[in-house]
Amino acid sequence: MGYFRNHLATLVTGVFAATLTGLWPYFVSFEPNLNFTFIMAVSITWFLTLTCWLAQKSTDYIHNSQIHVSHSEKDLE
Repeated sequence: MGYFRNHLATLVTGVFAATLTGLWPYFVSFEPNLNFTFIMAVSITWFLTLTCWLAQKSTDYIHNSQIHVSHSEKDLE
């Protein structure tokens, strides 16, 4: 199964996205030119978090359905 039920990439990306989201207000008030950079970085990292989560859910679904199919095929033989 792995660490965190194989959602380690999702967890790391989500923590990074949350950190960027939390730092955004502090850095925008410090340097207003960073606003565009944070708009891009925060949206991209949250998109990557969603993509990692969906990819892992899809992989888990496919592997679980293959296990059930393989057991059904063995029962038929």
